[in-house]
Amino acid sequence: MSEPSALPSLDEQRRALREGALVQREEHLGTLVITGSERQSWLNGILTCNLEPLRVGSGAYGISAAKNGKIQAEVWVVLGAERILLAVQRDRLSLLQEMFERYLVMEDVEVVDGSAEFGWVFAVGPKAGALLEAGRTAGAEGARADWTGLGGAVFGAPVEKLEAVEGALLGQEGAARGSAASWEVLRVENNVGRFGVDFDEQNYPQEASLEDLAVSFNKGCYLGQEAVYMLQHRGHAKKRLVQIEVQGEGELPKGTALTLPDGTAVGTVTSHVPNPNGGGVLALGYLKFKQARKGVEVRVAGRTATVVAARGGS
Repeated sequence: MSEPSALPSLDEQRRALREGALVQREEHLGTLVITGSERQSWLNGILTCNLEPLRVGSGAYGISAAKNGKIQAEVWVVLGAERILLAVQRDRLSLLQEMFERYLVMEDVEVVDGSAEFGWVFAVGPKAGALLEAGRTAGAEGARADWTGLGGAVFGAPVEKLEAVEGALLGQEGAARGSAASWEVLRVENNVGRFGVDFDEQNYPQEASLEDLAVSFNKGCYLGQEAVYMLQHRGHAKKRLVQIEVQGEGELPKGTALTLPDGTAVGTVTSHVPNPNGGGVLALGYLKFKQARKGVEVRVAGRTATVVAARGGS
């Protein structure tokens, strides 16, 4: 159990992520507050995740897609009794709010920027869901939402209660404090892409390997659905984000080419960190569909590399 003021070592954070729950204040996220009697059904027609069967206290991770099916923003949804709280990356919030308002016609729905009033604490790991009661008791609106494949819960709270919420979560057995800097290492180690680094508005959900976590293929219509559905069921993404183990030391700047042994370019690196399991480098990067499969061997900067994890349709 961590003291609220202490930042555990990276190894301790790894252990919490694997066995308990890593708790982190998400300063980079803003908040859209959605109210009105038709808020849930209307938002369900915008996002890729299925909100229709969810009840108050439930949540979801999803994507707001453009008409062409490409990612506009990641979203984390918490259904409250009188409102929906939507966590959105701050630099995408204005764009998303403007887009939402374009799709409001006669619905009883209002969308406002609540970033000055609400903040977010996230928990990632197999015991994240066990923290919900503590977070809610401390004043948060919390819900399960898994955006990593490791288990997760999200807590939206008034800014004046964020410290109390964070402290309550960290007081639970198996919870440990994380940091933004540590997460940049841990996410690459765990094959988790980041918007603006590993994928952006030029990518389809399937290219970012997010379809299993963020997209429902059993719900009704939503913005961008036709393109996303057709790519899933009548074709495939031309490239996919995968995790790669690279032999040898040394930096791999974003955009470094991934090639076949004969030198044919088949992809690029997007993120990298030192491999914690015996040297070398772990990287995230795009490979063409044919190569984006576990066990495929490629080359990067003259070094041998192997795909070690590939989500979804890979």
